[in-house]
Amino acid sequence: MTITNPRTAGAAVQHDAGEAARRVLAAVSLGAVAPESYPAQLHCQDRLTEFAQAAFGKVRPDASAIAAVARAELDDLRRTELRTDPFASGCFGQAAHSIQALPDPLDPAGINAGVAGLITEPLVAACREVDRAAASKLKMRKRTERKRRRLKAEIDLFNQKLRPVLADHIAGLVRDDLSGELARRDEMNRRSQTALRRRRAEAADPGDDIPGSHRFSCGPRVEVVLKAVAVKRPDLLDRDGRPTDATWAAFGANAASGELGVMEDPHRAIDALQRFLESMVAEALDGLTLDALYALTGEPPEVPNWIGRSAARLQAVSREEPYRVRLAQVPATASDALYQQILYHIQTATRSEDGNRLQLVELTYAFCAEEVLRADPRGLGRVLASIQLHASNPQLATAIRAQLATTALDRHYPVHGVGPEIVPPRSSGEVTVG
Repeated sequence: MTITNPRTAGAAVQHDAGEAARRVLAAVSLGAVAPESYPAQLHCQDRLTEFAQAAFGKVRPDASAIAAVARAELDDLRRTELRTDPFASGCFGQAAHSIQALPDPLDPAGINAGVAGLITEPLVAACREVDRAAASKLKMRKRTERKRRRLKAEIDLFNQKLRPVLADHIAGLVRDDLSGELARRDEMNRRSQTALRRRRAEAADPGDDIPGSHRFSCGPRVEVVLKAVAVKRPDLLDRDGRPTDATWAAFGANAASGELGVMEDPHRAIDALQRFLESMVAEALDGLTLDALYALTGEPPEVPNWIGRSAARLQAVSREEPYRVRLAQVPATASDALYQQILYHIQTATRSEDGNRLQLVELTYAFCAEEVLRADPRGLGRVLASIQLHASNPQLATAIRAQLATTALDRHYPVHGVGPEIVPPRSSGEVTVG
């Protein structure tokens, strides 16, 4: 089988079903129906009917094999469709419609009726003559051979008429196997295309999720990132940061090279698009530092926005006047513009060895130091060592030094550098996220 067009998938299945029927009916022959060495009564007509009916019960493996081949070839057509247009979804729908037009498989009563309807009078007469000759002790060899040749011709004619009936039955079995699956896959594809179209003009902010050495701990706004990508890869994004047709063709090829199920589930399709866009942005920004990114785009750094997105903000409800500790690590840029702007807002800003590091911390301290340290065991411990150097409250600085000196702190608060995010949990209504 070779399905070259989903609209003609049914015709391809029907052709293979006919070939399978021909192979199966080859066993319904004169030698099987009327063997010359048969020791008793032949009853050729009954034996022919029995063999013909049995043929219908032997074709299910053939139908499963045809369905498997059709499924694989339709998947190949779907991959070709995706490479052309990731928003296309016609393959499975057209194939389902074509295969649904195939005839229904026969039930046992229909098989019996179909076989019986092909038993003609000449066939009955030829069977009767061979039965009579086989039972006669005085039979003449030449006359018997002539009768057997006549019966063979009638059996061949019977098989010729039975073949399309059996082929329709096989095609019906394939239809039962494939049509529901193709209809479901078509429906899921259409849902995925709808979800993708809604996201077509959108692009997630990859600033906090770009892997590798070009990751920004607190990234620039998405418009700046996309503008930089547009400068680096004009074939993928236009100057407004909108994906070009080449981007979607590349996404379709990426999806076609993997598991097709990704494009048959809206959530997985969106995730695949997200991963592809992030990978595309990451490749375009490879080796680009934060300072170079703004130089490339000609955009000013959005320092007030960064301050508002400080990586950690812990506010404790207290009657006492709170104390505040601030920390900022700014990339060692080629110019002082970025550093000066950060320093204007956070007086404790320091240079970072990482060319892409931009870590902002704003910590409000009101309770005892122990409560602050327990408030965020996931993120706060990662920046304790840096906060200690800039703590404006002596009680807090003393408590941090004590915690860093303990084995428990080394185990629970490993210092691997400055983390990008601190989200303190709520507890008893006393600690809230600012």
